[in-house]
Amino acid sequence: MLPVSEAIDDYRQMQRTDTNTVDTAVAVTTGNVTLFSAIYNDDTSAITITSGLSTDVPLFSSYNTTTRLLAFSGLTANATRVITVVYFIDALSASAAVNTFLGWLPYIWLLVVVAFIPAALFAIFTNRA
Repeated sequence: MLPVSEAIDDYRQMQRTDTNTVDTAVAVTTGNVTLFSAIYNDDTSAITITSGLSTDVPLFSSYNTTTRLLAFSGLTANATRVITVVYFIDALSASAAVNTFLGWLPYIWLLVVVAFIPAALFAIFTNRA
């Protein structure tokens, strides 16, 4: 059952990479960027933030679902760097019908698997197998 749900989830999302230049002032070690697209299911655990500056260690701080603003810390103060953010977006945003169907597909699959056992037993005991 789990591989079916994971396969559907993998099909519904697509990886996206955004690159932005971020400047920090003196004594400022935080930054933020506005993402191009919304994060798939607001799952911030799948975000990867890297910096072009070797002394930076960017760490996720927060994500605003309305403005798509991603905040992070761990930057070197008084520097300019290129921040690369890798995240997942909804691959089926243009097709609401397919997205709805794929949302229900794991439950349909569960129903088929659970219904198979009684159907098989009925077929065996009524000599239809």
